[in-house]
Amino acid sequence: TQTHHYHHNMRGTTMFLALVVCLVSYCAAAPTSTYILGDQGDSCTQACYKQGLNCNPNLALNGSNAIFQKLGVTCNMDSRPWWANNQPGYVSASNDGNFKDCLGWNAVPTAVLCAGAFPTVQRVCRCDSPDNTKQFFGTGLSNGAITGTEQFIFSHTLAPGTKDVGVMTHLWLTYPANVDKGVIVRYYIDGEKTASIEFEPSLACGVGFYDKQSPWGNKWFGKGANDGAWNFNFRIPFQKSIAISFFHVDPAATFGGFYMIVRGALNVPMSVGDVQVPSTARLNLFKINAQQFNPLQWVTLANIPSGQGTKGVFFMHTIAVSSGNLNFLEGCYHAYVNGEAFPGTLLSTGTEDYFDSAWYFNSGEFHLPVSGYTHYDTAAPGINWSAYRFHEMDPLQFSDGLQFVWRNGDAYDASGIKCLIDQGGRVVGSPTVSTVTTYAWVYTW
Repeated sequence: TQTHHYHHNMRGTTMFLALVVCLVSYCAAAPTSTYILGDQGDSCTQACYKQGLNCNPNLALNGSNAIFQKLGVTCNMDSRPWWANNQPGYVSASNDGNFKDCLGWNAVPTAVLCAGAFPTVQRVCRCDSPDNTKQFFGTGLSNGAITGTEQFIFSHTLAPGTKDVGVMTHLWLTYPANVDKGVIVRYYIDGEKTASIEFEPSLACGVGFYDKQSPWGNKWFGKGANDGAWNFNFRIPFQKSIAISFFHVDPAATFGGFYMIVRGALNVPMSVGDVQVPSTARLNLFKINAQQFNPLQWVTLANIPSGQGTKGVFFMHTIAVSSGNLNFLEGCYHAYVNGEAFPGTLLSTGTEDYFDSAWYFNSGEFHLPVSGYTHYDTAAPGINWSAYRFHEMDPLQFSDGLQFVWRNGDAYDASGIKCLIDQGGRVVGSPTVSTVTTYAWVYTW
């Protein structure tokens, strides 16, 4: 469907235009607003983003339906007052009973949700040209619904030709009980077609198996209520634009009571501990999703190839494991830089040691600023367990690639030392096949 444009020049000199502009409190907004008719099924968040513009929720139509004529739309004018956040809009799908109707132009609220959309409707959207005078940005969704269809809650495009860098700084979302399993959030960075950052909120907050323990938190993430209430404050930089969406993996799902907030700012400093992260850096998410590994098998959690001069710093790691017993915890962590050989740098003498605990976490679950042990249960057929760790106090910085590796269980060498033998040796305990899910977050530049 062709997107139609109607430009509103904020620097016009006529008294009438100046009066209208100031009456709708638009004098302080971006220099130019463009009214468009989005593609069928798109929200105004999407429609404006496609044009390199930013959605303005204040439509300022003043009860007039003239905008449809200006956009070249011929339709049946439905004078009923506005009633849905996918309006004003033109019903362009022939299978809709309101086909060829223009809906919701009468009594439009002061602000209309940019993220609203309906499969059969082309929305009328007000899109502002990028303007970096506003130092922070974001939005919220109240009492929405999450479905199997991807919905774009927010997008923001930076003004071209500037040195400003955008940084997403905050995400919060909540929903009713038992919705956690299947919620996905995506960040599209700098116009990418496939989101480079896609995650489950619970795992992004260091928690496996949708553990409901709450409240707890640190400066980077936490959980504030039994159901949902995940907050996530990782700094995600972008140079040109950002678009954020959500959906449920069940294509037939519809869950109401969905709330979400996103926020960002310009030129926010980034660091991992005392290591300064350049404004040109990118945050990468390496994932393993429910993959099975045999006893003593090596698991590569993050791989930035050496020989390409890629610099960066490892930020944090989450792991969730289902296994027949706890002997997978004998596995050690290793890091390799510049293409070095085994054993690289030994990061732990066992899995629980890496997470700053001991003796198979015999003090129970915890949520600390550096590390956490976030889930344990013995549901059949085995054991489910999860943990997280940040590397702020002990930065893992690299100048030419990094491999971050864990092992499913481990072995002793002939002298009785563990973690320094990559093949053979005497197996510690009886580790079993483990199903492993991991997130590893790494800044690169």
